[in-house]
Amino acid sequence: MWKQRIIAGAVASLALAGPAAAIAQTANDDLRREDRMAQRQDEREAEARAEVRLAVPRNADGSVNTQALLDEVRAQLARGVREIQFRDARFTPEEVRNLLLSVDRNLLAEIAALLPNDGVERQVRLRGGVDIRVQREPNGELRARIEDVNLGNLTAAQRAELAQMLAARFGFDRVRIRGVDAEGHRVRVEFRADRREERREDRAEPREDRREDRMDRAERHAKVERPERQERLERPERPERAERAERVERPDRPGHH
Repeated sequence: MWKQRIIAGAVASLALAGPAAAIAQTANDDLRREDRMAQRQDEREAEARAEVRLAVPRNADGSVNTQALLDEVRAQLARGVREIQFRDARFTPEEVRNLLLSVDRNLLAEIAALLPNDGVERQVRLRGGVDIRVQREPNGELRARIEDVNLGNLTAAQRAELAQMLAARFGFDRVRIRGVDAEGHRVRVEFRADRREERREDRAEPREDRREDRMDRAERHAKVERPERQERLERPERPERAERAERVERPDRPGHH
């Protein structure tokens, strides 16, 4: 009898504990759900902070306000933004010479000086009439790119020297300048490490960079075709063996017909 009472009490305690356990489990599920929602919200906010698009600040006369642009870059980087894009980046020929291609005071170098070297990739891009990009790689490498720029009467040697000077003076590991020359031909010059390259592109049929690299390397390292092997002299045909003389029939032996 007493065993039955113990079993009944245990069953009753389980019955009472069941609803409480279910309530606790539900509360835990709600907490985890709220945590996941908060985490997703944080991720969305982080993604929003990772990229921002702004208009290029300008002075009253329409020229680019470089100081306001640099202040904006500094402020966005402090907020944790990793990619900053300025739209409507129209530069006059004079601004191109004085701000982008100058080796004295260069806007790309001033932007690069603001990008911290902390293992995080960051880039500032100005898009519009001229496409400009300054990028800090996770390994600390600095890259600068200027595209769709008019390089005027600069010769191929001068363009190569310009890219090299920009890299050496402002600490860029890679500089690429792409645009048109005075004759309207599309050209690209690139300085990377200890190598300089000058390419001329077809304006009507621009080629992809990787394809150009492969084609240029193929031209520089083209293998000299091997001379064709001299054909073997045909061996003279062996003289036909003289036909064997017909065997002379032996005379019949005596007694044989």
